[in-house]
Amino acid sequence: MLKTPVYLINGFLGSGKTTVLLECIRYFKKNNKKVAIILNELGNVNVEKHLFQEESLFELLNGCICCSIKDDLKITLSELKETVEKQKIDVVLLEGTGVANPGEIIETFEEQPFADSFSIMQSVCVIDSANILDYISIFASSKEVRELQKEQIEKGSLLVLNKLDQLPKKDTLQKIEKVVRKYNGAAPIIYSSYGKGVVEHIESHIPATPIEGLGHAHHIHVKAIKIEQKVAISKKEIINLLHKHQEKVIRAKGSIQNREDLEWYHFQYAAGQLVWEKLANKPQEEKGQIILIGEKLSREEIFS
Repeated sequence: MLKTPVYLINGFLGSGKTTVLLECIRYFKKNNKKVAIILNELGNVNVEKHLFQEESLFELLNGCICCSIKDDLKITLSELKETVEKQKIDVVLLEGTGVANPGEIIETFEEQPFADSFSIMQSVCVIDSANILDYISIFASSKEVRELQKEQIEKGSLLVLNKLDQLPKKDTLQKIEKVVRKYNGAAPIIYSSYGKGVVEHIESHIPATPIEGLGHAHHIHVKAIKIEQKVAISKKEIINLLHKHQEKVIRAKGSIQNREDLEWYHFQYAAGQLVWEKLANKPQEEKGQIILIGEKLSREEIFS
């Protein structure tokens, strides 16, 4: 029985995983391969669903695969097995949350009956080049974040140094490479901005040895707080909200109606950078959704 190839896409919050995922989808579809996607979200809503309307999509909400919803992943894989057979799926792409540990995801695929149906071809680790040195610094980051970054890089069979366009100095890249090679000395490194260039290597650099899981893993437990906007909100108000909680918000994203032109927009925020994109169609629920993600966030503080 032929196994369905699986490509894992992991990396810390805001590293550019979804951008890489979209590049991979375009690549496989261009090569006439039918794709199924597993998306894992920390919150109870996926504000990026509009990006995958034409795909076979499986969602894992309210947690990270590596802890509270590992059992849900098994249920999803059971459903995926049926979909693969019925719809003749050629490739599975799985995007973990920014705090997912790839080792435990891999271990789930190694269990029966999934091991007979799926084969992990790559564990792609997307690295935020602009912030990785802070994330592994004892002065700028928590022990949990440092350990998670280490384990994500260690379990990567393909390493993507993303956001190179945001590096402050050219010699910073050498420092980053040194850190990455300290954690993983064997995996090929791809240099990228906006996830470009990954797809050219994703099938050509298949690991010579099987990708294995971990016996022990560190977890970082962050909170995802959802804010529903039943009325339009301005871009300036979004910026003020993020600025007010910038010390605790690691990542934010959402879809909102802009008060200034009454059009719908999707936004992404990571490492102080806000990306604002107009939506072609308004969301079906017709109310704005803002997701704030952070290690020490509290609802009381956000809504005070």
